[in-house]
Amino acid sequence: MNQFDSTNVAGGVNTDMGLRTFLLGTYRYMAMAMAVTATVAFFTGQAIAGGMIPMSLIYNPITAIASFVIIVFGFGAVGKKLPSMSQGGVMAFLFGFAAFMGVLMSAYAFAYDPTIVAKIFFMTVAMFGALSLFGYTTKFDLSAVVKYAFAAFMGYVLIGLVGMFVPALSVFAGGTFGMIINIVALAAIAVITAWETQHLKRVYYAYANDVSMQGKMQAFGAASLLLAFINMFQILMNLFGRD
Repeated sequence: MNQFDSTNVAGGVNTDMGLRTFLLGTYRYMAMAMAVTATVAFFTGQAIAGGMIPMSLIYNPITAIASFVIIVFGFGAVGKKLPSMSQGGVMAFLFGFAAFMGVLMSAYAFAYDPTIVAKIFFMTVAMFGALSLFGYTTKFDLSAVVKYAFAAFMGYVLIGLVGMFVPALSVFAGGTFGMIINIVALAAIAVITAWETQHLKRVYYAYANDVSMQGKMQAFGAASLLLAFINMFQILMNLFGRD
């Protein structure tokens, strides 16, 4: 009886360590991708500030809509082809996506006070870390509510796109409407972030005997987490990033 219990405990410890290794690998990929995003954002911002790249080329309604479509279809296409893709192919997607987001984030590198950007960045890190920990530890199945969070966040994105044509509906303009929309979006991305971590736990157990697929899921999961982090950062900038 004692031997049986000891075996179960040892197996549980090994499984937990394997899960932690899997998640740490995912967040390590995310950190590397975030460094790419920051680097590309900085140099693109410098190019815009120096007049080498017109700001209107990046920040206009057509580019915003095209970027939204590229992100949605990019994640959808890679997600479907993931089993047949190589590890290198998924890594290329991760860092290509990170660089793409760096271009879109370049305004923060030259149009905002660096002190404010740094403050909001660390605020995002703290919030993101707390939500990831919650997703890792909670026993509540977030799948029951995440569909509503996704719907709310998609509404926020669509309002943001419309706001580029109708300034009164802009999520960046401030005011009561903008604050309410951004608070709703922040709550939605918070649920999505916690669910992402919970989903990664399920992925680990689903591919426990497939090391190759686990590696690809780490890179793909890192891209999803990076997108959640960037969305959270942008929303917090909308709420607290004004001078």
